[in-house]
Amino acid sequence: MSRPSVPDIGLVYFESLEDQSFSDFRRYIEADGLAVRVESRPDPGPYAGIEWLIPTAVMVYLGRSYFDAFLKEAGKDHYHILKKALHSLSSRFFGDGAPKGRIVFSKGKAESENPRYSIFYSVVAQLGDGFQVKLLLQSDFDDELCNEAQNLFLDFLSSVYDGTLDMSSVRGLPDAVPVGNTLLIAYNSKDKILEVIDPIAQHRQPGNKS
Repeated sequence: MSRPSVPDIGLVYFESLEDQSFSDFRRYIEADGLAVRVESRPDPGPYAGIEWLIPTAVMVYLGRSYFDAFLKEAGKDHYHILKKALHSLSSRFFGDGAPKGRIVFSKGKAESENPRYSIFYSVVAQLGDGFQVKLLLQSDFDDELCNEAQNLFLDFLSSVYDGTLDMSSVRGLPDAVPVGNTLLIAYNSKDKILEVIDPIAQHRQPGNKS
């Protein structure tokens, strides 16, 4: 039987970061009827593009089918399993002992010696109609702040898919402008709220949201 083109939950990582935590993540979340895919990709060369849109070294992907179909059958127990699995996985990349790095762009320069958002780990979710939302996690977050952010993000996604979304639950959401097909969201740890991030806001003409 061929596997689905888009998994319910996926994890993609750079080959050089092979780690036992990736297999542990898969084993922890596996369940009957759940399409899970964990796979590596070659390490990239220099990038050309917006730093916050560049794929992180480890990316967790959440398909709409996970919320729309699987959870309706499996119930909320797996939702809590996913939260714990994400916490365990992300703890490898935040806090003491977290890997450090920078992004090299095609001009041979690093845009930032200390990137504001992690270049090692992110979570991306499918919204439908060709759009996705990416959770950016600040590089200086510790394990617990990262977990707070992920839990809020999952709750946001759940409310999107079950039709209970409160637009005020994410700062800037009513006026959000995706970049390409991606909406960027980060966690404001001071105010304990998710907020929309627009990396090209300063380049937009007044009144122009495209």
